[in-house]
Amino acid sequence: MLNIAYLGNGKSTNRYHLPFMLKSGKFILKTIFARHFDGPWEKLPQVHYTQDLNDLYQDDTLDLIVITTPPEFHYQYAKKCLDHGKNVLVEKPFARTKAEAEELFRLAKERGLFIQAYQNRRFDSDFLTTQKVIESGKLGTLLEVEDNYDYYRPEIPVNSTDLDWTSSFLYTHACHTVDQMISYWGQPQQINYDVRQLLGANKMNNYFDLDFNYQNLKVSIRSSYFRIKARPTFVAYGTKGMFVKETEDRQEIDLKHFTCQLTIIRILDFINRNTMGP
Repeated sequence: MLNIAYLGNGKSTNRYHLPFMLKSGKFILKTIFARHFDGPWEKLPQVHYTQDLNDLYQDDTLDLIVITTPPEFHYQYAKKCLDHGKNVLVEKPFARTKAEAEELFRLAKERGLFIQAYQNRRFDSDFLTTQKVIESGKLGTLLEVEDNYDYYRPEIPVNSTDLDWTSSFLYTHACHTVDQMISYWGQPQQINYDVRQLLGANKMNNYFDLDFNYQNLKVSIRSSYFRIKARPTFVAYGTKGMFVKETEDRQEIDLKHFTCQLTIIRILDFINRNTMGP
């Protein structure tokens, strides 16, 4: 069992980490840090919630600190954790620049510590299903693959007032789908890209279309904030047929409704009530 703490208490921690971490039975969640606790997230029983980072840095029983803050703080907190001798798991995007990422890995290696990015999208069922179909050989020689990640959230780009690449749509969302493709096919031989601010200057980038070329295979990674009807999450074309995966992993929908999280809270409450003495 690993003792872990979370540096951050937002959507990432509560929606995309805790349900799986708690269900695995391989971790003891000791501490959650946040600058404030006025969000919608219910507190878990038997977990220490704190606004003091020293509660993490000075806890010698911790095996791992998971960083789930906004991306612009990933580097500085990861470096602080390493400086305090802690193993670190960092939400994606891992860092703002290649130089920052290389520095963190170098520091971890020098100190004999673990650091890695949290690339959970490699295990999404739609991605795994598509791999299974490709590997079955039923499509013949693979020619083209599409990986789509669409939204219809026009209020977000409409209300944006500037373009900041470190918090942009490309930077914070392509890190999911680009990692999927590179984890499976490796580094492409050539990349073509079309990244747009569909609403014009002084607005966030809200559309990207990336083409990764691998010899005779083309992999397209696409995303938009303005797709009322989302494109299929994956499409694969081969010489003998095609495969369409229309929808994302079902867990994504359940997690957005906090189904898993609320179930875990109720289970832990039940255990707590029935194991305490009179």
